[in-house]
Amino acid sequence: MAALEDEALEARLLAAHARADTEELIAGYTRAAEHAKMAGDTDKACFFLTHAWVFALEAGDPRAAQLRARLMSEGRV
Repeated sequence: MAALEDEALEARLLAAHARADTEELIAGYTRAAEHAKMAGDTDKACFFLTHAWVFALEAGDPRAAQLRARLMSEGRV
């Protein structure tokens, strides 16, 4: 992910935290994980996936199961 995209995504995540926008937090951290994975950084990807998973669990969001499965596939759960 290019630096500008990192900054834009970080700004979106910070704004989502400020608004307590759970939907955007789940989507944003999932997106960040996908970018990290594509860049070959599995640890960073799993860090972001964990955040997305926790927000999904707290919200009772059905994406929690898929996020957990992704973490399990990386040996992280």
